[in-house]
Amino acid sequence: MQKSKKWRILALSTIATSFFALQTAEAATYTVQKGDTLSKIAQNHQVTIQDIKTWNNLTKDTIYVAQKLEVTKQPSNQEVKPLNPSTSTTKPVTPSKPISTSYTVVKGDTLSKIAKQYNVTLKELKDWNELTTDAIYIGQVLKVSPVASIPEGETIHNNVTSNTGAPSKVTTKDPTLSGQAIYKKTIEVANLLVGTPYLYGGNTPEGLDCSGFIFYAFNQSGLKIGRDSSEGYFFGNTSHVKTPVAGDLVFFENTYKEGISHMGIYLGDNKFVHAGTDGVEISDVTYSYWSSRLVAYKRFDLLK
Repeated sequence: MQKSKKWRILALSTIATSFFALQTAEAATYTVQKGDTLSKIAQNHQVTIQDIKTWNNLTKDTIYVAQKLEVTKQPSNQEVKPLNPSTSTTKPVTPSKPISTSYTVVKGDTLSKIAKQYNVTLKELKDWNELTTDAIYIGQVLKVSPVASIPEGETIHNNVTSNTGAPSKVTTKDPTLSGQAIYKKTIEVANLLVGTPYLYGGNTPEGLDCSGFIFYAFNQSGLKIGRDSSEGYFFGNTSHVKTPVAGDLVFFENTYKEGISHMGIYLGDNKFVHAGTDGVEISDVTYSYWSSRLVAYKRFDLLK
């Protein structure tokens, strides 16, 4: 009887050990859920983003729902233990940090959010990427370490596209001399329009909507452009700018409708002038309402 009892205890112990071993094995793999990001998964499993990318052979931060990811380093089949742990010179393995990688801006990103994700300062990010403002745009590729390099052609990202599906254009140059002259005149006209009442579809000083304001200000300054919507200007003959200057266009999304829905003229120092619901006014892109909806800074191709 005593012998039978011992066998039962041994069997139960074996089953319990196998169960916990199975749980541990399953815990090494994580299935991506809706709303997940590499940053969130890394934080939940107390590892770095670079660890997960290395273990899963990922070259970018892009993941998809139902994707299975290794979230712990798998041990080798033969584990060699030191003879005397107290005298072993083996140093504990610490998670690696992303020291030479780049990051592609996605919807919802801010410069401060990216800095926090990669454990660097906002000033470091701006210095490494030669940014003079906190403005970034979807699809922009940023250096996130001092030794990072951006591969040739990576300044254009596939999810920054035109309405034809082609990659969006990006310029890193200042406007031409004639373009700078038009910008100066446009800003003068725009400032004179401050206080003009809002009028849906309006494109004269009697009343203006956001795109009508752009149409009127630039045409009065010598740049002959057609009347279009904010979305039309965004996907039309315009290019993203790496570092915006006063006179460039600034676009926002999800204001009164989903998608690109509002625009204005950048004035520098995070200020922009636009035709809002209260009329033409000057606002700050760093205010939470605008910063959470900021999409990109762009420039008419005629001014490049």
